[in-house]
Order: sequence, then structure tokens, then C-alpha cells
Amino acid sequence: MKTLMHTTGRVVLVSCAALFSALVWAAPPEGAGGGGGNRPPGGEGVQGNNLSFPALSVDGYPINAITTTQFTVPYTGPYTGLSAEEIAALEASGPWYAQKTEGDTWQADYLTDQTVAVTYVDWGDVIESVNPKVGRPFRVEVQLYKLLNEWSEFNPDPDTGNGMTGYVMAMLANPSSPDEVQGNNTLTYEGNLATVVSNEWKLRIQRCGDAIPEAPDLYWNVDRWVSPTITCTDDPISFAVELNVGGKLIYGASTGGWKVNSAGWYRITFYSPQTTNMSLVGATVANYDDFKAAPEPVLEAESEEGDEGAATPVVDDVNNLSYVDVLAVTSGGGGGGGGKKPTLPKSNNGKKLGHYK
Repeated sequence: MKTLMHTTGRVVLVSCAALFSALVWAAPPEGAGGGGGNRPPGGEGVQGNNLSFPALSVDGYPINAITTTQFTVPYTGPYTGLSAEEIAALEASGPWYAQKTEGDTWQADYLTDQTVAVTYVDWGDVIESVNPKVGRPFRVEVQLYKLLNEWSEFNPDPDTGNGMTGYVMAMLANPSSPDEVQGNNTLTYEGNLATVVSNEWKLRIQRCGDAIPEAPDLYWNVDRWVSPTITCTDDPISFAVELNVGGKLIYGASTGGWKVNSAGWYRITFYSPQTTNMSLVGATVANYDDFKAAPEPVLEAESEEGDEGAATPVVDDVNNLSYVDVLAVTSGGGGGGGGKKPTLPKSNNGKKLGHYK
């Protein structure tokens, strides 16, 4: 592991002349993601999740160094929710050491005080494929990724390469549940991607009723969308950086997620209300699985560009933010009015990456 990446001094990732040009590290093995949240590294209290995926800190977000890497308490089960084949694979590649275990501590490479142009914005599969239902909690999360090098220039050598070191993670129990368990088997990898986090960025949810107006009838004003024809009302939510069980620093809704109170159209906006050293300008909306490794060219006919699910997130370059319009429905599936989904800007945002398999 290159100890440079654990320094807290400022390392400029982009020059002023080429503001926010792409840099990147490589995709980790399967398993480095998902799961519920926990405290960021360096916090007080009981043992939490270990940072396992490389990270870039912006706008003063604190990441405190873990001085001791140790693997002293092997995970011995139960392997609830895993198949016999999955359990056999774990046993063949173990021992494994679970997150949130006293005596098991590790930390991926990270850099603080960065100026970063985000490469990818991932709103997650849930918000893109499922309509929120009234009275039920709905998971809202945003993951930001920086491609640190062009894939053709990426060197994964652990000693002389230009990647960042992460820890191999695997599912150990209770997949896709609040009790999910993931862990590491002491192995590391050199990656070409890092997540990006800042304390300054917020989430605003606004209910606009039976329809969301088109621009210019709806426009961004400092920290919210406003319209001369309708009122989009705030729906409060607790939203902050969290370190999930996969060891990634991401943004997520706490206290059980967003609980929808009434049906209708909502605009969910991820934004910075003040000056920030993080830019979404030019970022692509995509799912992590589509960009976690070097792309493979595909025929145009194979491209899924244009496919849309329940919601289609976009990046607003003018206002340096990302938003998604969702239709909340009643538990029986009925909608909140006959309004239409707004027309999306002409861009590749919110669509499958045609050059990835």
C-alpha cells in the first residue's frame, strides 16, 4: 500500500487550466458496496465500519487516520442468506474479518482537502426503478465517484502504479438487509475509482403536486426550486455522509429513509447551498456496475441508451447539482394526479452508458 494516500496534506488532483479533468483508480472486486450506514471513520463510540473503498474528501470533510491495521477476530458465521456455493467460496478464500468487530481494523487510501470534478453520479437502483409509496420508508442515497486516470493510463501496480489501495470485501451474511454483514480477508487491490464526499452538500425534497412545471416556469433559486405558477413545498429529510457496511463513504437518508406522506410528483435535488470545491459539471449519471471496470466497446444496436425506469436522474451543469423527479403513489399503486413527467434535458444523463457492457 502506498502510504502517500493516507496523508492529510492537500494534494491537488486537477490543475486550474484543466479544471476537473478526469483522474481515476480501478474497480474493486465484487462485494465492495451495499448495506446500511454507520459512522464515518474516526468517530467516537463502538467499533464501526472500516473504510474499504478509496475516498476523496472535499470542503473539509474529516477522515481520521486509523493507525493500526489488525485482523484478530475471524468471522465464523452464521452465513444467513448465503447459498452453499457462496459459503464454500468464502471458506476457501478465508479467513474473513467482519465489519463492526473490535480487533479488526483496516483503512483504504484516502486524500483530504481536495478539489474534485465528479465523474459519475449514482442515485442507486431503487430510486430509478421503484415508485415511492405513501406511508412506507423509501431509501434515498447518492454515490459520487471520481475516475482518477483514463483507463488506458491506469497502472495497478501496488508499488509504482497510479491507483489507490482498497480492501477486498465480500458478503458474509444477511444480504440486502439492515443486518447485512460484509468483511475482508486481509487482501487489498489497486483501484482506479474513489468516492467523493463533502460536508457542504445537501438534499432537498419538494412536492410539486400533480405535475412538475417545465422550465422556465420552474427554476433554481439558491437552494430550492421555485415557480410563478405553483408552490413546491419542502418534505424534510435527514441526509448526510455515511460509511456503509461495504466500506464506502456515500450520502444517505438516515432515520429509516424518506417516508412519503402524500401521493404526487416530487423533485429530489442533491446540491451545495454555498461555495464548494466539488463540481458535478460534466458528470455522467450511471450505475456503479456500468463503470466499475474499463469499458468494452459494443455495437450501437446493443446500446440501451434511452431506456428509462420509474425515475431518470439528471445533472444540471448550470446550477452544479443533480436531481430526479419521482412519482409517489398510494400503496395500491395509484398515482397522485394526471400530470406528466417533465421532459429531460438533451444529454446522456440518466441513460445507460452505451459504450459499456
